[in-house]
Amino acid sequence: MIRETVVGALEPWVGSVAADTCVRATALAVGKDISEFGQAEVAALCVNVRRLLSPVAPSAAVDGVIAQIEVGAA
Repeated sequence: MIRETVVGALEPWVGSVAADTCVRATALAVGKDISEFGQAEVAALCVNVRRLLSPVAPSAAVDGVIAQIEVGAA
């Protein structure tokens, strides 16, 4: 499931609560319940992940996390 992939990728950087909140907030922003969150929402999720991580991680690390999410969501 995408949720577990994203939380696993973000957790080392922002902790599990913030990582899970990012997924839930993105789902709500695109008008979906978290159970409906799927491949179609990955682009919006990656935008939010970049915004969340940019203040705390180097851009290369952010790119790596996003790549991890994209691969895991495929």
